[in-house]
Amino acid sequence: MLHEASRIIGLSVYTRRGAHLGTVHDVRLDTTTRHIDSLYVTGTEPRLVPDSANIIVPYRWVQDLDDVVVLRHFPEPLEFGETAEVADAEMEFEE
Repeated sequence: MLHEASRIIGLSVYTRRGAHLGTVHDVRLDTTTRHIDSLYVTGTEPRLVPDSANIIVPYRWVQDLDDVVVLRHFPEPLEFGETAEVADAEMEFEE
């Protein structure tokens, strides 16, 4: 788990249609199941994410992982609602 999590940080993230979404800044680990729970993506593309906001992507959306991360699902265009703002506010990462 830790090896995979550490190698993901810094990888570019793409949608399945080939659009660059952003870069993995951090990962969230579920220590109970010992799996990656989600990816914290920064430097997002303004065409896909309003105001180029940092977002949290569920790891279950990842289709492929090698030199880049390819998502099997991403809502295009992404729209923020109350739940997205709350989820981002609740998740904290150490620098």
